[in-house]
Amino acid sequence: MKFFWRIIGSAFVPRKNHLIAFLLGVVSVFAYAPFSYSPVILISLAGLFALWLEAESRLDGFKLGMWFGLGQFGLGVSWLFSSMYFYSGVHLIAAVLATFAFVLFLALYTGLSGLLAFAFRDGKRTAPALFLLFPAVWVLGEYLRATLFGGFPFLPLGMSHLDTWLEGYAPLLGVLGVSWAVAMSAGLLLWFVKQRAWLLPSVLLAALWIGGGFLQQVEWVKPVGKPIDVALVQGNIPQEEKWQKQNFYPTLKSYVTHTKQNMDADVVVWPETAIPTYFDVVEKGALYSFIRDAKLLNTDIVVGVITGDEGGDNYYNAVVNLHKPEDRYLKSHLVPFSEFFPFHSLFEFLTGLFDIPFSTFTAGSADQPPMMLGGQLAGLSICYEMAFGDELARYLPDAKYLLTVSNDAWFAHTFEPDQQVQEVRMRALELGREIARSTNTGNTIIVGVDGVVKQSIPPYEEGVLRGDVQPYEGMTFFAEWRNLPVLFMLFTIFAFVLSKRYFLSGRFSKLSGRQKDSKV
Repeated sequence: MKFFWRIIGSAFVPRKNHLIAFLLGVVSVFAYAPFSYSPVILISLAGLFALWLEAESRLDGFKLGMWFGLGQFGLGVSWLFSSMYFYSGVHLIAAVLATFAFVLFLALYTGLSGLLAFAFRDGKRTAPALFLLFPAVWVLGEYLRATLFGGFPFLPLGMSHLDTWLEGYAPLLGVLGVSWAVAMSAGLLLWFVKQRAWLLPSVLLAALWIGGGFLQQVEWVKPVGKPIDVALVQGNIPQEEKWQKQNFYPTLKSYVTHTKQNMDADVVVWPETAIPTYFDVVEKGALYSFIRDAKLLNTDIVVGVITGDEGGDNYYNAVVNLHKPEDRYLKSHLVPFSEFFPFHSLFEFLTGLFDIPFSTFTAGSADQPPMMLGGQLAGLSICYEMAFGDELARYLPDAKYLLTVSNDAWFAHTFEPDQQVQEVRMRALELGREIARSTNTGNTIIVGVDGVVKQSIPPYEEGVLRGDVQPYEGMTFFAEWRNLPVLFMLFTIFAFVLSKRYFLSGRFSKLSGRQKDSKV
């Protein structure tokens, strides 16, 4: 434990190369939405790899990775401060400290990648490190960050290369596979420049990109049935007004009016927590007549709302089909430290100190079936769940399309809404399903299986996106195997590195000889 705190403490005394790593991390953010200058990530990551090659120790490798992460996440997830300070009522100092703590937590993963990069590298051989080892330790860091402690899969490398040939690896290996291809590209570019080795890195780089372009042409899935006519309602209710009592009836009136104007659609969708109260309250009160009429119609009306169980002890972030209110989806992957708190008693104490508001939802089952909507089975998700392609794959092959709802008003006018669009596009590529997304303030979109936004309406405007969602059948390789191939590749590379170091290098035989001598 003392060693751990020594590492953390010394990491905040930067040297020149640490500041360079920090700036490279800041620059890398411009490869993601809303900027989407994808070549930037290759330059910034190649710069980090160059610094890792010159690292003097494991601790130095850790520092370089951590400072890169502080720059990348410090800018890239700065929307967290906006959510906490402007919309959650958190005190300024508490919001700053919480945001910094979260950024530091994310940066520890890139620091771990730097530590492993030094620990596993062979200082005498640059090419294997740049082509195999450094990309592998980076992808391992992304995988751990996306799975441990509830998962925080923000800004993976692969998300920066939508609309390039490398996105062709998404249906094969998922976003981690695209991240690997991006990291390998950065390593090959550095190999090309650093060692003036023109032929081999050029051939490998060309093969990597041409392979991705070829995979883009593969038809993993095929359309089935007729398109589903959807109406995605965007209420554009500002977060600071959403839960005010005087806005309750105007909010419901707005959503009901838009719905009645689109009752000829197959499916009408309201965004996450569009109803600003509990479902049982409006079911018996303000929306009683509307829900009664909805049960008699052929249109499925899917609304975001908070529901509770019969005992009233558990509450869920949910979507309910008003046409069949017994059909509902309960959000299963909750946001850590937002929708639930792992250390509830501690945060109750902090609430008294800093006036931090928080609520606790109960997670729904992880194996909820698809819902029949518009005559086809649809896989549902709520907001944060769209970041986890391996979890959404549970709906396949039964689900023929995906439906997601969100309330990005928490992050209005920040990078986050555009970053979430990238997540939706990546999930469509990975899973081979079209996705309809309804949000409160934007971006409300329909995305095709090629990851391209088919239709959208302007953000921060009230309106309805009326469009067609084509059902598909079949499975992509990623939907079938999820992250297992990437994990196998990581295991193979690290097993080879360790075996080469400890078995093939003669160290193991020397150790064995010493053990035999000691027995004699």
